[in-house]
Amino acid sequence: MQNSTQPARYRLLVHTAMVALAYFAGAKMGLAYAVVGGAVSLVWPSSGIALAALLVLGIEVAPGIALGSIAANVSVGVPPPVALVIALGAMTASLLAWLALKRFVRFRSTMDRSKDVIAFIILGATASTAVSALTGASALVAAGLARPAEYITALLQWWLGDMMGVLVVTPVLLTTISYTHPVHSARLALEACVLALATAWISYLIFGSSELAGHGYYPAALAIFPFTIWAALRFDHWGTCLSTLLVAIIAIWGTTNGTGPFAGETPVDSLVRWCAFANVVAASGLLLVAAHAQEKRIQWLLLASHVMLEARVQERTLDLERANQELRAEIARRRLLEAELIRNGDQQQRLIGQELHDGLGQHLTSLSFYCMALNEDLHKHRHPAAASAAKIVELVRQAASMTRKVAHGLDPVAIEAGGLSAALQGLVMTTRSVNGIDCALQIRSEVDFLAPPLQIHLYRAAQEAVNNALKYSHGRHIWIELDRTGGLQRLSISDDGVGVAEDQMARGTGLGLHNLRHRASLLGGSCTVSSNNWGGTTVAISFPIPESPDHARNTM
Repeated sequence: MQNSTQPARYRLLVHTAMVALAYFAGAKMGLAYAVVGGAVSLVWPSSGIALAALLVLGIEVAPGIALGSIAANVSVGVPPPVALVIALGAMTASLLAWLALKRFVRFRSTMDRSKDVIAFIILGATASTAVSALTGASALVAAGLARPAEYITALLQWWLGDMMGVLVVTPVLLTTISYTHPVHSARLALEACVLALATAWISYLIFGSSELAGHGYYPAALAIFPFTIWAALRFDHWGTCLSTLLVAIIAIWGTTNGTGPFAGETPVDSLVRWCAFANVVAASGLLLVAAHAQEKRIQWLLLASHVMLEARVQERTLDLERANQELRAEIARRRLLEAELIRNGDQQQRLIGQELHDGLGQHLTSLSFYCMALNEDLHKHRHPAAASAAKIVELVRQAASMTRKVAHGLDPVAIEAGGLSAALQGLVMTTRSVNGIDCALQIRSEVDFLAPPLQIHLYRAAQEAVNNALKYSHGRHIWIELDRTGGLQRLSISDDGVGVAEDQMARGTGLGLHNLRHRASLLGGSCTVSSNNWGGTTVAISFPIPESPDHARNTM
């Protein structure tokens, strides 16, 4: 435990000694401009050094402030008891400023918030320094180093000097610790040099001018503010603090030499005016740079929020793309499954049709031959049942014919033999003969005939639409038309029946209509149901013409 506390004590002693030496050096500089009792100065950098030391090193180094103050005041002939009281007042003022800023305001040494700068000006530079001024001026009057009539003057001047030290010196020290150098390029370095030369030149013209002395032309000092604004906006805290310090040094040099707008009849009046001006410049620069830093921080937060939002949007977009791809894959799988089911259904129908044609059809044909032979035999013997036998032969022939037609509907072998046109023509003939409905077929000359699998889809679609018309339209005519318009082919089945209401068309969910729409989707097209000029219904399937048979097979 002792080994760990000894280095800490050593560092505390070193820091305390450094604070005492820094305070002593600043006090000696300020006492060179003492105006009352040899201890009241309007230039007091030590107050700024003391507050910066407490904010950076902590309140443990506060005794260094008292030691430096005692040494500086004793060195100019102030009695030790008076010097002790003055030192206690200076230390108390710095401790009160530290307590008010750290404990009540949560002050940040970077001073990049407006509330930090306002608290620094009010609590650190204005309120706390009044304590040291009140203590010091009272001690001087009580010790006889100042006349009672000078008490108010000494109090005001002491207060202004301490305030100037805090506003001008403390920000420079805190900026040196908190920020790196703001010049990161040759262009900024050149701009910084131009700013420094311009500030020094305009300050020299104002505060080094003997023509302005004694005339009270204070507005001339306002020419400094554009350069302070330039420094704050372009070089942040470094630019503000250094430009304020440069202006303060040149202004005090000119004022003490009797030049510039603040030079008055007496040195005290001159220094009071200069001190008030320096405090205003420092406070204005600090407020401006804090507001600028806060604006940049808000812009950075907005940019970070924008980047985060963009990242989340991209993430959600990727999620949506993945979900969309999965959905498309699922749809493709479902379409393949449905296509496979339809192919299986078509295959089963073809098998049934083949069985009817090759099995039952052949059996009925054989039965027809036997019945014909029986009929001839009965006719030879003039049997009374010969007429009945002839009727049986006719019925068997009709059954065989109907079986062949049904088999043809289940197995459109005409597609393989004569193509889609032959199959549709067969559908027309079957509709006429079996159902007694006038059915017509029209195929345009520019129609491109598709690969057999797609032709089967079209035939099944036409067959489904014709069956629906026969069931529901109650019409007398059915028209089947296959034509081409641009890059689309169109199969339409129309009737002159009772028609379908528009609301029923919109919400049509029957199995037949669903089958038609699905077959249209397998062709890459669409199915529509609408009223026609005959008062009936038109079912139309439009689909793009495939580029090649391979494309047609891939669509299947």
